[in-house]
Amino acid sequence: MPQETPAAKAIRLLGAKRIAATCDLTTDAVWKWANQGAGRVPSKHQPAVLRLAQDKGVPLSAADLIGVA
Repeated sequence: MPQETPAAKAIRLLGAKRIAATCDLTTDAVWKWANQGAGRVPSKHQPAVLRLAQDKGVPLSAADLIGVA
């Protein structure tokens, strides 16, 4: 079973709409993170995604976002 990419995990836990609104992006742009660029969340958006996860009580860490096991 392939490992879940950082972007896919963030989208699964937080939702593309919520992430897009938080980062002032379209949902299409957020989905591109998961489908292109090795599934990484761009570094400039990582702090906002982490704040969103913390605000929502979602277990998503900085290590999750950068893909560190």
